[in-house]
Amino acid sequence: MSTGKNDKMNASECPSCGGNLTRSSKSIYDEDEEEDIEVPLALCVQCGAEYDQHTGEFYSIFADDYTYDVDSSIFSLGLKGELNGTEYEIIGHIRYQEEDEYEKSTWDEWVAVSSEGTFCYFVEEEGSVFSYTDYIPESIDLESNPEKIEFEGKYIDREEGYGGRLVYAEGELPWQPEIGEYSLCFDFKKDGVHYSIEQSEDEVSITKGERVTYGELIRIFNIEEYKDAYESTVNKRKNFRNRGRVYKLGLLVSILLSFYSCFSSKPVNGIMNQRKVFAVNSPMIEDNKVMYRSQVLYGPFDVTDTGSLHAIKVRVDESIQRLTREWQSFRLMLIGKDRFENRAGEKMTDPAYLSTLFKTIDSLEEPLESYTVEGDFWDEDGYDSDGYWHESDLSAESDFVIDSDGKYYFYLELYSQKPRNHEAVVISMSKVMGYRYFIVIAVIFLILWAINSVRSRFYNELPFEMFRE
Repeated sequence: MSTGKNDKMNASECPSCGGNLTRSSKSIYDEDEEEDIEVPLALCVQCGAEYDQHTGEFYSIFADDYTYDVDSSIFSLGLKGELNGTEYEIIGHIRYQEEDEYEKSTWDEWVAVSSEGTFCYFVEEEGSVFSYTDYIPESIDLESNPEKIEFEGKYIDREEGYGGRLVYAEGELPWQPEIGEYSLCFDFKKDGVHYSIEQSEDEVSITKGERVTYGELIRIFNIEEYKDAYESTVNKRKNFRNRGRVYKLGLLVSILLSFYSCFSSKPVNGIMNQRKVFAVNSPMIEDNKVMYRSQVLYGPFDVTDTGSLHAIKVRVDESIQRLTREWQSFRLMLIGKDRFENRAGEKMTDPAYLSTLFKTIDSLEEPLESYTVEGDFWDEDGYDSDGYWHESDLSAESDFVIDSDGKYYFYLELYSQKPRNHEAVVISMSKVMGYRYFIVIAVIFLILWAINSVRSRFYNELPFEMFRE
């Protein structure tokens, strides 16, 4: 029977020459990461032999790396409790490390014995606990088929097995453990029951079991010190879960409203029915380059629904004139009719005055416009290493909230590197429900739902990991 801990079981000598083993590492190519990674090794300082994680010698050096949280458990030696009508006492504890993993990937087995001498094994892994008892199957075949194991008519692929290396042991155990000893494990379910097969060098053990919640364990072993923290953890997780459901509902509603708003709009009519053209492709010099400016005033037209969100869209109508390998900039101003007429007075019908007014509009002490949209249209193409490419941007859109109902004008100013037809630039405006705002709200609900979902699973006041009960 074992009574020792790791420091009494480590055998850090090279089996080839008897030399001392020390920590080392080497670089290998990882196919999953597609790069070289540094992996640990046990190295003999005398003969230079190397031992990786598939050898017992490796764990005689590195076992302690997998045991720093060995005391973080609901179990402890000496605990007594009644499970399924049988009283058990925890007498031993072992920890295994999954052999194929370089990083810590462990599970713990707590050995309990009854007064009749029967054993129960509590397996603790990633915040869940299963209780197993010894089981004799009606049929099992581990040898005949090199690819599968037969267990009471069920076939288990050998590829589903995983190797474990013992890295820690304490208490009274039914055998003398050695750090680094190997077990091949198969965990599976049959008819709703959990089974485990552990095959070591000397024996095969078969157990069957079921999941046990931490609440049941606290009750079974009467662990008073964890009762309050457990109940608080469960209640707060429940609250987070309920909040998450509310935020999830808000997320779904926001998404539905954003879709609905995309197809719900009220156009402002008559925007381009009336126009005054002040300049068409008037040449001007800027940065020693010739550009062409056009000025057009559209309206008046009626805008209603004060306080509502409106969308302005400016685009190039290529059915009138294509934009090819060139650019065109625009500035669009929404101007209230009353404010415009108060400024212009009797000169509202004077094109020369209006043209000058709009040329100097930026220098006015009081702004004339209610809202301004600026942007660029462009078209480019060319060749690169991937061949021919073509890119363009022929529209711009902006949202704003209307100040007051009434009649309005649109003043459009165009600049281009080539003479262009101003009628190819089309303006539209509509009252919208603001799908963008619903998307922002949906993102907020998504973040809140994700936070509460995570906290409903991982919030914990206990000194050990506990999965969802």
